[in-house]
Amino acid sequence: MLAPPPPDVVVPLRPEDVRAAATVLAAALAEDPGFVHLFPVRRRREHELRAMYRMTLSDSVRYGRAFVTKLHGVVTGAIAIYPPGTYPMTAARWWRQAGRIARIALYTREHSLGIIRFGDVTASGVPTDTWYVEALGVRPDLQRAGRGKRLMAAAFGLVDGDEAPSYLETTKPDNVGYYQALGYDPVREPLPLAEGGPWIFAMRRTERRAVDAPVAKAG
Repeated sequence: MLAPPPPDVVVPLRPEDVRAAATVLAAALAEDPGFVHLFPVRRRREHELRAMYRMTLSDSVRYGRAFVTKLHGVVTGAIAIYPPGTYPMTAARWWRQAGRIARIALYTREHSLGIIRFGDVTASGVPTDTWYVEALGVRPDLQRAGRGKRLMAAAFGLVDGDEAPSYLETTKPDNVGYYQALGYDPVREPLPLAEGGPWIFAMRRTERRAVDAPVAKAG
């Protein structure tokens, strides 16, 4: 028997919650091997990631889709997903984010070139016919209770309604099995971010598969 879902509600991300959602994603993903490589100074990493995800989430609210889990009004998890043909960002969208990009460059300083390479590698691999899961994360102290699967289920409601495939990348080997259970399969050999790793695992979901966690929605 499945455990009851956490009491969070799953709702679309609103602009006023972008900062809180970015904070959750930064905390959730701070130890992913790719981000440890890109942002090697631990005391700065979450600050740098918050700046990056404020940009990502602001763009996804306008041009993609984003959902959050909330518990008593507090954001506990977030997902950003882009419909086919909307990722990577166009030049106009980059220009709209110019202020945030300048702040990210200031925060990341000597890591900027590595971040650009990471962005180039991931953006070039995103198929134009897929829904692209750009980010998924749950507050670290609330993980492994079903919130991530419920956020994915909200995304699958869009993907399956569109009868389209979905694509994502992860640099955390442990996540490969997690996403395989949700219907994703590796699509190529992992790509190295640097000699000896970390590695980018690209995965694609082409068939519907039920998520084994009920989804609670806002009333």
